[in-house]
Amino acid sequence: MPRTKVLAVRTAAVGVAGMAALAGRYARGTARADRSWPGQVEARLRDLGEVDKVSILPLVERLTPSGGGLHGEPGVSYLVSAGGRRVLFDSGLSGGRPESALAHNARLLGVRLALEPPGVPAYVPTLMRHPRADIAVTTGPRVIAPAMAVLPPLPRMLFWAGYITEQALVVNVRGFGLVLISGCGHPRIEQMLGITERVLDVPIRAVVGGLHLPVHAAGTPLMPQAVIGNPHPPWRPIGERDAKHVMDDVEARGLRLIALSGHDSTPWTFDAFTRRFGDRYRTLRAGEELQITAANAGIVVHQSAPTVGTLARKLRKPGCESQ
Repeated sequence: MPRTKVLAVRTAAVGVAGMAALAGRYARGTARADRSWPGQVEARLRDLGEVDKVSILPLVERLTPSGGGLHGEPGVSYLVSAGGRRVLFDSGLSGGRPESALAHNARLLGVRLALEPPGVPAYVPTLMRHPRADIAVTTGPRVIAPAMAVLPPLPRMLFWAGYITEQALVVNVRGFGLVLISGCGHPRIEQMLGITERVLDVPIRAVVGGLHLPVHAAGTPLMPQAVIGNPHPPWRPIGERDAKHVMDDVEARGLRLIALSGHDSTPWTFDAFTRRFGDRYRTLRAGEELQITAANAGIVVHQSAPTVGTLARKLRKPGCESQ
């Protein structure tokens, strides 16, 4: 057999063996994820409390308002303010440039990110290090401030990126209900909604953040999210049926607000959610503050962000970097 044909056969064999190994890893990881998450929600949260208003200010998003000078990137960071407390939920990609998108946008929006004084709590799903933060590893649901709680780390197996875990944040607004805040949104929607319902006796009324739906990503900047972040085997891309499943699940809860991150959503996704939910839908953009209030259970979007002070909390979760 000619040498070129021998090399071709060997290369094909190596490719098949590699794909088989990945498929085996994927099957084991998926089974592990399916087994692990129900056991994390045995403890229910008591005395969560209520706040009259929650403000969610996207400091990092892929989409930005025109002419504002803010930087967009395929990561997220939300400044969540409620009851006199502030939580930095995730921190974007936070690297690769002299000034990260988070630092740049926070500076333009008047947000101070310095962790002062030392010992600011950082609630994370796995052990991490920070020179000034007080690391608190969370393995179950945990109240971190009045009316605010983190959910236990939720697992998901991605075919290429491997096994990941993510946290979500919930805020209880008086007269409205729970606001569920997601980052990358890799865990299945039934996990995020189901775990919230199992640990809290408060109805979910809003979902804000990423749900990882880069549907019809060809020709858009979202091909890396669609490929690397795909929770299915490569021969099954994230598609319209995945988006329909998510929309059906949130519709069944009677949600009053769905605010979708642009870091992992395509124009098709935005259009589908707009058609399904109408005036209950918002697209998140950096610098556009979202407020949910108890006075009349109103929802307001501010086109420019107010000046806010030093952070009182910081929360970080892994997973976005893989995108």
